This record gives sequence, C-alpha cells and structure tokens, in this order.
Amino acid sequence: MNYVMVTGAMGAGKSTLIRSLPERGVFTPPSDVPEMFLDNACSCQGLQFYEIDEPTALGERWTDWLGAANAFLLVADADAGPAAVEFLLARLILVSSDTPCLLVVSRWSGGRRNAWQLPGVAAIELLSPGTVLDEERALAQPEEMERILTQLQLLLEVA
Repeated sequence: MNYVMVTGAMGAGKSTLIRSLPERGVFTPPSDVPEMFLDNACSCQGLQFYEIDEPTALGERWTDWLGAANAFLLVADADAGPAAVEFLLARLILVSSDTPCLLVVSRWSGGRRNAWQLPGVAAIELLSPGTVLDEERALAQPEEMERILTQLQLLLEVA
C-alpha cells in the first residue's frame, strides 16, 4: 500500500486537492505509526492520502507519519511564491530524503514555472484556480487531478 502525505501551508489548497480526488474510499492507517487525528484522509486509486498542515508537519510528534509516506505531495499557493515552501520542504527532506516529493502549485494563473524548481522536488504540477463551490471551498478540474494522480504513480514506480 502506498501512502501519500499531502502537506503545505494553511490555505494553500490541500483540502481542495483531497476533496477533488475522483474516487474517495476509506483510509487505512499505516501499522507502524501512532494513532493521531488527521486533518483529512482517504484512499484513491490504490493510494492512501492523508493531510497534515505545515505547523503539524514541522512538529516532532508527527515524525513517524512523515516517515511513513511513500510520497510527499507538497501544495503551495502560486501567489505565495516558492520561498513559502522552502522551510517545510527542507524538513521533509531531513526526515525522509529518499521519499519523492511532488510539488503542486495551486491557483496557478500563469508565470514562470521554472521558478518552482526547488532542490528535493522530483516533479511539479500546476493546478488552476478550479471551480469555486462557496467562500471556503473549491474543486480542482478533473483532468488536472488525473494528471496529478498519474504523476504520483510514476514517482512511486521509480522510487
């Protein structure tokens, strides 16, 4: 079973990404981590997704959960810029340097993609603003979610 930790700054689009998965099944926690409350978790296409926001991911209590990931899906807000994820990315690399990291830049409306090529990032995907549901919720475009899922599967095959 492959575990994908979805993390990033609060408001970056982590919940939107998980909410937009094409199929959402039951999450099965890894057997080697302590039971803790997860912000959001589900399964999709044989992957187990769990969301941990940046402050939590930086805490020592969650190191086992970071280490349990087979892939990191780091979500960043395009308006915040690449510098906004550098500290969290450094933490992910420190805890689990062999775990591939897919950077998803959300709310992408154009700009220089190569500015997001950061050390430790295996691949970059861009996520447009999507469809707004209400003041606090949105959905990503289905074709963008399929592209992200395909990229995750490729990273996991190589790892």
